[in-house]
Amino acid sequence: MRKLDFLTALFLISVLTNAFNIQLTSANPETIIVPDTYLSIQEAINHAKPGETIYVKAGVYFEHIVIGINNLKIVGEDKSTTIIDGQRTGTVVYIKANNTVFGNFTIKNSGFNFTDSGIYIDHSLKANISSNNILDSNLGIYLNDSSNIVLRNNNMSTNRYNFGVYGDNLEGYIQDIDASNLVGGKPIIYWVNQTNKQPPTDAGYIAIVNSTSITLRGLTLSRNWQAVLFAYSTNLNIRNVTGTRNMDCIWLLNCSGCSVMDSTISDNSWGGIALVDSSACSVYGNNVTNNIGYGVFLSNASDNLFYHNNFINNTQQVLLFGFNSNHWDCDYPSGGNFWSNHKGTDEKRGDSQNQTGSDGICDTPFIIDPNNTDHYPLMTPWNCQSKSATADLILCITIGIIILLITSCIILYLVKIRKQLSSIQSLKLTTYKRDYFLFSLEKGEGVAE
Repeated sequence: MRKLDFLTALFLISVLTNAFNIQLTSANPETIIVPDTYLSIQEAINHAKPGETIYVKAGVYFEHIVIGINNLKIVGEDKSTTIIDGQRTGTVVYIKANNTVFGNFTIKNSGFNFTDSGIYIDHSLKANISSNNILDSNLGIYLNDSSNIVLRNNNMSTNRYNFGVYGDNLEGYIQDIDASNLVGGKPIIYWVNQTNKQPPTDAGYIAIVNSTSITLRGLTLSRNWQAVLFAYSTNLNIRNVTGTRNMDCIWLLNCSGCSVMDSTISDNSWGGIALVDSSACSVYGNNVTNNIGYGVFLSNASDNLFYHNNFINNTQQVLLFGFNSNHWDCDYPSGGNFWSNHKGTDEKRGDSQNQTGSDGICDTPFIIDPNNTDHYPLMTPWNCQSKSATADLILCITIGIIILLITSCIILYLVKIRKQLSSIQSLKLTTYKRDYFLFSLEKGEGVAE
């Protein structure tokens, strides 16, 4: 009886073990192969479960894919030969899921509506997008209110705009994007929580987030959703930057104590300089020209200073949203800005422009709205380049004079020390001769008469 019970127990254990193993096996993530398992990538996504991998063999796939399942891994065989072609309609790869891994593809030919993109990541967390070529699209990669997105080794080129990001709050700008990502052959510089640094001058896109004391200098930036993005930061500076053919050129979002100076901002598809929820910033000495939407956009931005800028032929020189109250001149006689659409005369001079004689300042103010007025608009464009060059020359001359003075002081001090040493040596020699003479006298070896 005991032997029977023992055999029965062994049988039950064996059955339960096999059942458990079957359950584990069925729960293991599978690898779905396109086009073997399913003919299209989207069909594979539709049948995939969280945690599974979709492996896409080399080939050209004419489709648009939507990833809405969390924890999917979609990998191409070879990024140069595994191609997803949107045939110039819509967004090619749309991701609205968390923990997506997507890489090793060539993505091309999105549509050309507003945010049609090669890869559009929408309200997603912790996606990893790596080793892709994004070509010939309206927008290469666009991050919309997503967070902790990892971008590595993506090459965006020949797109209308290569890269862009937008967030509703600070979290929407916290990303992990390094310089291995290229736009038009130049590295993306995307810094978060940094201080006291200067980006390299060969950068193709700049984003500075939650940082302080960063200076941009001598960059040429084009073909991005925004060329420069400052977000939730303080004491950031832009000097001598050229931004053309972007959607927007410079965005300051929730910033304070920043400056934009001596830069050329022209021919952008929508706008030039935008200040959103930003204050205590200075914008001066810039050429802001031929931007299709606006020269300056202000949204709930106050206590900022604009002066000695040239606003020329922008569709709308200043576009306002919400409450904005700013300063648009540097008082008299320094003056304000040049406005190509302000037709005034220069027959008066003085603080109140009521004295006889011209002074290069329009006799009538340039009124943007009741809270934004340039009281001393300039009659002719401000020569930003020559003024900047003059300032640099003065600085160089001043430094040279200081170095010369310090060098002269050092030389004079060394000469004085040398004279003092010579006097000491002469005194020692005189003392030695005197002592020797006295010693000689004591020994009876005095000098003969």
